[in-house]
Amino acid sequence: MEDEQVLVEPTADEPLSLSDSLVAELQRRILGGQIAVGSWLRHEALAEEFGVSRTPVREALRVLQAQGIVTIVKNRGALVDGLSGRDIRELGEVRAELEGLAAALAAENMPDDLLVVVNTAWDAFESALDAGDTDRAALEGTWREANRRFHSAILNGCGNRQLGITITEVSRRLPTNSSFAIYARSSRLLRENLEQHHDIVRAIEAHDARKARAAMSWHIRSTAEHLARWVEDQDRG
Repeated sequence: MEDEQVLVEPTADEPLSLSDSLVAELQRRILGGQIAVGSWLRHEALAEEFGVSRTPVREALRVLQAQGIVTIVKNRGALVDGLSGRDIRELGEVRAELEGLAAALAAENMPDDLLVVVNTAWDAFESALDAGDTDRAALEGTWREANRRFHSAILNGCGNRQLGITITEVSRRLPTNSSFAIYARSSRLLRENLEQHHDIVRAIEAHDARKARAAMSWHIRSTAEHLARWVEDQDRG
């Protein structure tokens, strides 16, 4: 089984390319509202901020334009269009079905080493939450790493390489780690998100494919709905 695994999300052993890293960070900022819809992304400013040449910036903006998130205008930069609430819900539906299938397969196929990963991925974040950690930047970093490890382990443990590749492609439009700003609005939402992950783990541990699929599907749909509503609220505001 180990030889058949494929890392479908970048890890320390398989880093993102420079342009992919820029795409992921700009997506996160746009979805999180740090970069407002209607604002301009300038090549020179982005290159200076991230300490890179203009080449990976151009590549990243072309990817974002292909995803419908920005519109590149010659000699001006890229106008941020963002994703609409409808876009996010539709992408959420697709991801929910795909990742639900991955969770169901993981319940049947996941090897012990990856089962340890999904069991422990959220320990550091839960400890920080229990301790009442108010450092938002540190908490977000812990959440993002837990989320990355958790979902990567499930995709690697599902035993279906093509499914993993497909989910990775869909996730380029609606990144797994884009929703912390939504949950950070209240400890209740953070706890809700944490419990959803625990539900998925319990189903996988029990080798219950049906429950694992349902728990993952609900988690993805719930996240997409929270994010869609937040984007719509920002648009109205």
